[in-house]
Amino acid sequence: MGDVGEEGNPHPQVLRNENPAFITDVFSTGVEVIQTYGWFLLAGVFLLLYLRNKFQASWDKMQKSREEESYKKYDVGVAQSRLEAMERSRQRMQEQLNAQAEEYAEKQRKKEEEKRKQKIEDWDRHLEGKGYRSKYKPNEDGEEASGFQGKPKPKKPLRQSDYNPLMGGGSSGTYRPPRRGGAGGGG
Repeated sequence: MGDVGEEGNPHPQVLRNENPAFITDVFSTGVEVIQTYGWFLLAGVFLLLYLRNKFQASWDKMQKSREEESYKKYDVGVAQSRLEAMERSRQRMQEQLNAQAEEYAEKQRKKEEEKRKQKIEDWDRHLEGKGYRSKYKPNEDGEEASGFQGKPKPKKPLRQSDYNPLMGGGSSGTYRPPRRGGAGGGG
């Protein structure tokens, strides 16, 4: 029990305040710099204060002009007029779209009316015994064409011109007869 003091005191006899070496080094370096360059540091501080006071007015004017420019840039009246112009443009575009939609709907109604009239004519023809639907399309004049319309359509060949039945079809899916051979039994 070397650390315990007299009469059962749990504290050691001598208390020491040990500072870390880093803190003492920094403190001693700071004191040394102030002792060496103190007058220069003091003159620098006064110079900075003098320059700040001298240029403070021009700095304030510059800040104020920046604020005014930004306010002019985002002027409420200009922004409102832009919004109104955009709204008018959108309204114009919507009116054009509505007109186009109305025109399209009118065309669709006309087509439906034509289809309905065609069905009625077909039904009338059917009731008269002339056939349910006309097999010929009407000419540009509106008259039905009589059987022949001029040039006959060219016929499509049934096979390609390079087809040769002796060469085979070229695909593996064709029929091939079994090989001819003798009896296959052993014996």
